[in-house]
Amino acid sequence: MDEHAPPAGPGRDTPELASELLDLRDKPLEPLAPSPQALGVWELAWPTIAASTTQTLVRWADLKMVGDLGVEAVAGVSAGGLVYWLLQSTVMAVTTGLVALIARAVGARDERLADATLKQSIVLGTLFGLGTLVALLPFTDALIAIYGVEPLVVSYGSEYLVFLLLGNVPFTLTFVFGTALRAAGDARTPLWIGVIANVLNVFLNWVLIYGHLGAPALGVAGAGLASSLAMLFQVLVFWPLWQTRRTILRPTQASFRPDTRLWRRIMHIGYPAALEGVLFHLGLFAFMRIITIYGTAAFTAYQVGAQILALSFLPGLGFSSAAATLVGQHLGNGQAQLAVRAGWRSTLGAIATMSGLGAAIIALAEPIARWFIDDAEVVPLIVDFIWIMGAVQPLMAIEFALGGALRGAGDTRFPLLTIFIGLFVCRLAPASVAALIYGASIQVVWSCLILDYLIKAILLVARFQRGRWKQIEV
Repeated sequence: MDEHAPPAGPGRDTPELASELLDLRDKPLEPLAPSPQALGVWELAWPTIAASTTQTLVRWADLKMVGDLGVEAVAGVSAGGLVYWLLQSTVMAVTTGLVALIARAVGARDERLADATLKQSIVLGTLFGLGTLVALLPFTDALIAIYGVEPLVVSYGSEYLVFLLLGNVPFTLTFVFGTALRAAGDARTPLWIGVIANVLNVFLNWVLIYGHLGAPALGVAGAGLASSLAMLFQVLVFWPLWQTRRTILRPTQASFRPDTRLWRRIMHIGYPAALEGVLFHLGLFAFMRIITIYGTAAFTAYQVGAQILALSFLPGLGFSSAAATLVGQHLGNGQAQLAVRAGWRSTLGAIATMSGLGAAIIALAEPIARWFIDDAEVVPLIVDFIWIMGAVQPLMAIEFALGGALRGAGDTRFPLLTIFIGLFVCRLAPASVAALIYGASIQVVWSCLILDYLIKAILLVARFQRGRWKQIEV
C-alpha cells in the first residue's frame, strides 16, 4: 500500500463515501496493493488453501479426540457444527459485500473507501454475532433435536454448540478481517495468524477435552471452548496489526459511526449470498434428516466422510477466494477481459488440484476412516461415501471457482439460484423418493449428490460464459 496516496478531502462524512462506488475508475490514486496484473491466481489461492488445510486438520483433531468418547459424541459434535454453520451463513451477507466493494476500491486505488467498507463491516459483523448469540443460546437443545437424532446425541451436540456460540462475535470479526485482507490481495497475513490459532486450538483441545495440565475434563464442551478461544486469539492479533498500519488495509479518518448508505450497499450485494448460505444449510439439514432414517451409524459416516474429503475441497476455497479477488479488482480497474481470464484460470486450477487430492483420498479411504473411528459398522459406510463424493470433485471445483468469480463481480443472485436448483430439485427430491418411497440403500441416497453438482456446474459455466456479470455495478 502506498502511504503517499492523497488523503480524502477535509470535512467529508463517511456516508458520502458510498456514492464514490459509482465513479471509482476515474480516481487517479496510487495503488493500495499490488496491481491485479501482478497477482497470479496461485499466489492468491495457496495461502487460503494452506489456512483452510490447517483448519481442517483442527476439525480432524476434534473428531479424533471426541471419537474416543464414542460414536454418539462424534454425531453430537457433527450436529452441533451443522447448526453453527447454518447460523454463520448470515455473516455472508456482510463478507460477500465486503469482498466485492473492497476489491473494486483497491482496484481503483481508493484507500479511504476501502477502509470505510472494512469499518462498517466490523460494525455489522459485531451486530450479527451478538444477535445470533442472544437469540439462540437458550434453544441449543431444540436446535440439535431438529435433526431427529437420539437423546444422547442431542445432549452432546447442545454442549458443543453452547461453547461455540460464546465465541460468536470473535468468529464474525475474524471472518471479516480475513475476508477483507484477501479481497485487498493479502492472503498471507490471514494464513499465518490462522496457522498459529489452529495450533493453539489443537493444544486447547488436548487440555480441555481430556483435562490435562490441571484443567477439568470437559469432553465435547472442551472442543467447543477451544474453538472459541482460538477465534478470540485471532481477533487480538488482527486488531493491533490493523490499527498500527501493519496490514495492506490501513486505517484512515473514516468513522465507525453507523453509515446506513454504505450498509445498504454491502447488504445489497451480500444478502443473496447470505440467503444462499441459509438455503444450502437448510437443504443440508433436510438431507441429514433423510440420512438419520438409516440410523446413527449412517449419520456419523456422512459427517466423518465429509470431514475427510474436506482436505480435497480446500483448493476450491482457495481458488474461489482468488477468483473473487482478481475478478473484482480487474473490474474495478476497467479490465473486464482480464477478469474473464482470471475466472477460467481459477477454475482449471481448482479442477486439477481437487481431482488429484480426491483420487488420493479414495485410494486411502479405509485406513483414513479407521484412524478416525474404528467401528465395524461405520467404517464401510465412510468408505462408500468417500467413493461417491470423490467422483464429483471436478464438478465441485467448478462450483467453487466460478461461484467465487461471480460473487467477486457482485453477481450474487445467480449462485443462489443454482443452489436452489441443484440442492432442492436435483438432490433432495430424488433422495426423498429413493428413501421414503422405494426404501433404497443409503448409498443410493448419497449418489443423488452427483446430479446436484453436475447441474450446478453446467449452470455456472453457462452464466460465466455469457458475461452479463461484467456490467454489474456495485
